[in-house]
Amino acid sequence: MTKKIHGFCLQKKERIYPNSGVSVTNNTAVVPIEIPQLKEGEILAKTLYTGICGSDTSAAIGKANFDWVERPRIIGHEFSAEVLELGPGDHGDVKVGDIFTPLAMLGCQKEACPACSVSKWNLCAEKEIIGFHRNGGFGQRVVLESDRVVHLLDGLSPVQGALVEPLSIITNALYTKCNIKPGQDVVVTGCGIIGLMSAEVARAAGARVAVTGIAQDRNIRLKKAKDRGFITLEVSPENTLRQQLKAGVFDANGVAFGQQAKVDLLIECSGVADVLTEAIGVVRPEGDICVIATYGQDVAINATHLTRTSLNIKGSMGSCRTDYLVAMKLMLTGVFPAEHYTDQYNFNELTQAFEDSITAKNMKAVVKMN
Repeated sequence: MTKKIHGFCLQKKERIYPNSGVSVTNNTAVVPIEIPQLKEGEILAKTLYTGICGSDTSAAIGKANFDWVERPRIIGHEFSAEVLELGPGDHGDVKVGDIFTPLAMLGCQKEACPACSVSKWNLCAEKEIIGFHRNGGFGQRVVLESDRVVHLLDGLSPVQGALVEPLSIITNALYTKCNIKPGQDVVVTGCGIIGLMSAEVARAAGARVAVTGIAQDRNIRLKKAKDRGFITLEVSPENTLRQQLKAGVFDANGVAFGQQAKVDLLIECSGVADVLTEAIGVVRPEGDICVIATYGQDVAINATHLTRTSLNIKGSMGSCRTDYLVAMKLMLTGVFPAEHYTDQYNFNELTQAFEDSITAKNMKAVVKMN
């Protein structure tokens, strides 16, 4: 197949710092791409809507924790698409015309693999991530394995379909790693889409939730959180989360948040090393810290304090098929109001969408690809 279409391509890995005078999209370009011949088990799909993930922006500005991504690469793993063509082999219930979202992570599927043997491809040591190990959803066409296909539930729009993957990460983290109980006080550090999805799901489980952000988040991301009724805390090195809890934080009804400057659970979504370092000082003894973010550097932890307070720190990596199904139901039932958090862009605005995402000028960029 020789038809050329276009895609948003990660080309270089130079470290770019926002506000440094260097364009934050200097490592990327919209380029023509060629669709390869379909192999056994592959399908060709037309991308409908693709979301910009924090990992996409991290790779775009050359953060060290994404150096491993091979360049050039058409990125994107949060998307909805329509099946156009089936390659050779058995594709099960996948057929031309199906609307779906793909599993971002595909495991090795070997019987001896401890992760794949229990259908947790997200934990497979040999997993391949679409958009990082092979071209992904920021191409106007995408070739992928039909094993990745998760059909959208009836009633979900293709725009919502682009948010299933990030929401599935939250359902995995909060329902399998966090012991949330009604009445608990929960802090979510970081007010990007992963943070605010975490806040919504935690509140749906009965928790009272505070969301942190920094000065640049004040007018958009923290405002979105406040509009949804969450406690919002603007933090800085001079006014840390710990200091604010000690001074007293109150909800909209004037009820104190936390007890003795401690909370029950902290969900770390910022990816800032100092935030995780501070986290163990604001969680009560035998409380929980759930880490969803990744980091571009090593994180210092007071291990002695960790032992003496019997804290539980758990990481959560990605998601699997069952998490996708839960995520879709959360959107269908209104537990997660996708429309409140979605900023739509057209394909010709793709570079602008990345610039706005990197500089926190939007909430969740979703690009109409065709």
